[in-house]
Amino acid sequence: MKLFKYSATGNLFVVLDNREGDLDPQNKGLWISICQKYEVDGVLLLENSKVGNFKMRIINSDGGEVSMCGNGIRAITHFAYFHGEINKKRNFKVETEKGIYESNFLKDNYLKVKMTELYDVDKIKINHLFNAEKSLYLNTGVPHCVFVTKNIDDININKIAHPISVNPIFKDGVNVNFVEILGPNSIKIRTFERGVYGETYSCGTGATAGAIAMAKLFGWVGEINLLTKGGKLQVILDKEFKDVYLCGDIEILLSDELNV
Repeated sequence: MKLFKYSATGNLFVVLDNREGDLDPQNKGLWISICQKYEVDGVLLLENSKVGNFKMRIINSDGGEVSMCGNGIRAITHFAYFHGEINKKRNFKVETEKGIYESNFLKDNYLKVKMTELYDVDKIKINHLFNAEKSLYLNTGVPHCVFVTKNIDDININKIAHPISVNPIFKDGVNVNFVEILGPNSIKIRTFERGVYGETYSCGTGATAGAIAMAKLFGWVGEINLLTKGGKLQVILDKEFKDVYLCGDIEILLSDELNV
């Protein structure tokens, strides 16, 4: 089976075509070994869908399955179009465990995903977990803490974020984001991801959560530019959060063969 390693603005994935059902999503040992071998944050499986153009299944580097990944949608859409021969119109409906997401190409290697989920805003108070200027809990398909602070490059993110991520006030754990304001509608963001148990170079739902937090806390609207360790992302949103889009680059880093 052909295997591709993708970078979605530094968020690293192995992408595989599982439309024939040859791969067992519950085989945690396989996924852990693949993630370790290829040094990625997770595995994306392309599967058949009755309600969309295809289904995306997401497996983190700990072997556990998660329900949504914004950067993953961008990566697997690129894979589906160029290697899966799906939907030559370059517009896709992607089934996830969290529902249907729309994704499309703006350029060959630059994609946009409509982020449709936003709930539990400020449901959990998190200001006591980290001494930040402002903070907000919200769910953008995945639960996130957002802490607005200064000098985020100086933060020992694994030491500080890991205890927050596994804090029992979060039923299934939480992703932890640190945000620094660079200027009008411009932020730097670092993300510690649950299931990866470490910092990733970018996180799509985290970028979305960070942008929405800035809108909620400071009234930002329109195009919000985000600088991640993996590069630049852009979130476009309106005042009502009915139209929220995540935009960014995609790159294939290598291809290989997986012996099934």
